[in-house]
Amino acid sequence: MTVPRWIPFLAAALFVAAAVTMGLLWSRGALRHPSEDARTAGAPVACAPLNPSGPAPPECPQAQQPTQRAP
Repeated sequence: MTVPRWIPFLAAALFVAAAVTMGLLWSRGALRHPSEDARTAGAPVACAPLNPSGPAPPECPQAQQPTQRAP
């Protein structure tokens, strides 16, 4: 059984189309994982104190009291 000549060309064209699509999505940042945004964004706005000398808001992780470590 012989393979028609257009099948390898179709496979190559689909591969190129997929590679171009992935490249465009990656370059526009559409393929990033949401955890990457959380790591690079810094502290949330709610954790930025309005008064720098005042305490952090209670929902902020820095406002949590330190826990005693077991020896």
